[in-house]
Amino acid sequence: MTHPTMTATVADAMKDHTPPRPDEPSPGLGEMAGMDLGMRVLSYLIAGVLVYGGLGWLGDHLLGTGFLLPIGIVLGAAGGCYVIVKRYGQVATAAALPVRRTAGGRAIRRGRPHSQHTTKGAR
Repeated sequence: MTHPTMTATVADAMKDHTPPRPDEPSPGLGEMAGMDLGMRVLSYLIAGVLVYGGLGWLGDHLLGTGFLLPIGIVLGAAGGCYVIVKRYGQVATAAALPVRRTAGGRAIRRGRPHSQHTTKGAR
C-alpha cells in the first residue's frame, strides 16, 4: 500500500508544468543543452535530405527520369543548412558581450580581437 500523500496522478503532475520553448535550451542541464541543440541541428539536416530527396524520388518515379533524386538531396541539404543558419546562427552584438575595465578605466568587450578594443567614450 502507498502513502496517501505520495500518490499523484499524471494530471496533478502536469498541472503546473509549462513546457520549454523549442528555441531555448533546457535550463540547468549544462552540457546536455549543447547536446540538445546539436541533435536539433542534425534533425534539420536529415529532415531536409529525406523530404526533398523523397520528393525527388517521387518525381523520378512518376516522370521516369533519373536526375531529380540527386537534385532533391542536394536541395534538401542546402535547405536544411539555410534553416539552421537562420534559426541558430545569430551573432552576438557588441552590446551583448561582457565588459571588463582595465586599471586605466578603458572598457574592453570580451570576444573581440585586441586591435578592435574601444576606450571609454570613443568609437
